[in-house]
Amino acid sequence: MSGVEVIVAGSRFKGSQAEMLGTAGTLAAIFLVAAVVFIFVHNKREKTRRERIRRLVQQLDGRPLVYVPYRDCLLTVPDVLSTAQAHGYAMAPDPAASRYEFARGAPQTAFTGNPLLREVAAHLDGRPRHRMAVFYTSLSLVELMVLAHSRGYTVQRNGRNYEFMRHQEAR
Repeated sequence: MSGVEVIVAGSRFKGSQAEMLGTAGTLAAIFLVAAVVFIFVHNKREKTRRERIRRLVQQLDGRPLVYVPYRDCLLTVPDVLSTAQAHGYAMAPDPAASRYEFARGAPQTAFTGNPLLREVAAHLDGRPRHRMAVFYTSLSLVELMVLAHSRGYTVQRNGRNYEFMRHQEAR
């Protein structure tokens, strides 16, 4: 027999060794080009993401309240939230104004004089979740986020309720 017999997916390939190597080489080249394109696109996307995070960090410059329009911050919400929290801010999206609102999260500097905060803080006693009706308080979502963050919680508005969720412990 002059050809190489290979069983692939239930059929028999009857060809020369050169044809077999040519086919394998072509598949390897396609795989290599796909890997290079993937790595290039991934690196470009990561570089762009780092640049956008750097611009956001420049805006979070220590002021008690910072407003950043959505169009100026083209990051995913988890990226915006983690960047804000890493720099001591609570973040709340404001879809009506098409912007993110950031409040400096240090409990001694932000909104500490409001007696309603003490009342809400009493409910954040370590349990994993707490639900509070929106009409229960006149506090803004940003104020609640500052309080929640200082107590180890995150908060978001779900319809007619504020949902407080305990942060997962760092691993």
